[in-house]
Amino acid sequence: MAVKDILTEIEQDVTDVTKTNFIYNTTALVPSAADAGLTYERGAEKKGKKLCSCVLYVDIRNSVALTEKHHSLTMGKIYTAFTKAVLKVARYHSGHTRNIIGDRVMVVFPESNCFTNAVDCAISINHISKYIITKQFPGVDFKCGIGIDYGELRIIKVGIQRNGNESGENKGLVWAGYPANIASRLTDNANKKIEENYYEVVMNPINPRAIRPAYPSLIPFLGGQSTYDEKAPLYLSTTKTVEMSVEEFAGKVSQYSDGKLFMGGGNLIRFERKIRHNTFSPILLTEAVFEGFKKANLTRDDIIKGYWYEQKHQIKNVNCKVYGADVYWII
Repeated sequence: MAVKDILTEIEQDVTDVTKTNFIYNTTALVPSAADAGLTYERGAEKKGKKLCSCVLYVDIRNSVALTEKHHSLTMGKIYTAFTKAVLKVARYHSGHTRNIIGDRVMVVFPESNCFTNAVDCAISINHISKYIITKQFPGVDFKCGIGIDYGELRIIKVGIQRNGNESGENKGLVWAGYPANIASRLTDNANKKIEENYYEVVMNPINPRAIRPAYPSLIPFLGGQSTYDEKAPLYLSTTKTVEMSVEEFAGKVSQYSDGKLFMGGGNLIRFERKIRHNTFSPILLTEAVFEGFKKANLTRDDIIKGYWYEQKHQIKNVNCKVYGADVYWII
């Protein structure tokens, strides 16, 4: 087959996908590639599934540096031992392993009791890392990072149908949705010391009395009372100091043609760029996971004694509070 022919075939495939109707059926269980409710797209309606649950990622820290320092045979043994341990403990905590990419493992949990199962699985993995792997490989500075998020996942089957030994290598599942992406972002930062740039900004807040209501006639019907005063100054005389990430600062501050700076949301007085070093815990949870876990486990020691605490962060795409801990089992 000439290159032109395969490219023509691929173009037809892409066109076919754009015209295919995608249907997602709700499930509380974790589907596999063999799930009859998941179908390929070509020439037919494509069926996927929706699952609202927890996703956990775990990754070995500094694997490249470890490989450079230690013999490849040692690292091969570590990868084998750790991955096998994660797969076993994930199954013990009702999780389903759905992706292994190098030294990163993805575990998805059924909807029922997902918060407790996911967090307990993370605690077990952290315990294995600290007290089992390091014990067997005493000369290796072994660490791992774990991230968990909760939300809706849309699962579709992708790939092509092939027979023989290559069948399994040419198909797989895609877990579309924020939870998989956010859990992966948390894993990238867990158990690491991260250098972050931020801006400390001193500003005069906007005066609420100076903001004209968009629909003033509706305020009385809603039981409210307008505080708008056309003579009120735009900014308050008081000041407040806020921290902004580099991206937030760039999005809020502009420059006039005369060189003066303008900031949306307040009157800019002064700013200073600073650097801080964040040391993230080995286990990181989004606020949704932490609150779900806390609600289900109000009497547990790690909740009562405050082992989980909020972590300041600028993790990309993570726009919620993040909680972390270095929790393990007392055996």
